[in-house]
Amino acid sequence: MNRADIFLVSFNKIEKWLKKQLEFPSNMGVTEMLRRVKKRSDLPIAEIEFDLIEFSQLRNAIVHNRIETDFIIAEPNEWAVERILEIENELLHPRLVERILKTNVKIFTADVPLQEILYIIVEKEYSQFPIYQNKKFRGLITTKGIGMWFAKNADNNMMDLNYYTAIDILDLDNKRDAVSFLSLSDTEYKAKELFKSNPRLEAILVTQNGKSNGKLIGIISPKDLFGE
Repeated sequence: MNRADIFLVSFNKIEKWLKKQLEFPSNMGVTEMLRRVKKRSDLPIAEIEFDLIEFSQLRNAIVHNRIETDFIIAEPNEWAVERILEIENELLHPRLVERILKTNVKIFTADVPLQEILYIIVEKEYSQFPIYQNKKFRGLITTKGIGMWFAKNADNNMMDLNYYTAIDILDLDNKRDAVSFLSLSDTEYKAKELFKSNPRLEAILVTQNGKSNGKLIGIISPKDLFGE
């Protein structure tokens, strides 16, 4: 196939995908479909909207101005072909959080002694601890939160670390917006947007149903998506 044919096939796949997201509306142009689909937080439409609008105009020029079967008045250049194939792959075959989540996450109960948590930090180098009580998620303990707890209790010279438990740390550092939940079917893009939109977000917990009451599968930290 020539570049124009490759371009048209890819554009048609993207257009069909857009229609599917909107449950196949009738007589709706690409620009309007993009405007509506852009409202979804799990799709990178804002990043590709301008290119697709430009490609829509190019598609029209190729299709409507063709006067012979082998004569193309508007030929997409190599960049346009590579770019639309890239967009097609990003939309039709998005990378899912399953690719980057850490599955060796350990669940801790609310009554686990602080001494045990400190031991695990040293031995396992864990830095985030999902805390559950009666199989319900209670919050996330982080090394930062533990440091804050120690700072608040620095005057307690007789501190018995086995006397204090995870729930004591949570009572001090239980920020409700420090954790979000996703499922395995959610995209990396959606995870990135969650971190970008909430500077206080410390981790994303991936569960079977994408909710706090679901079975925990893994955990994602900012560095898993953005690096150090």
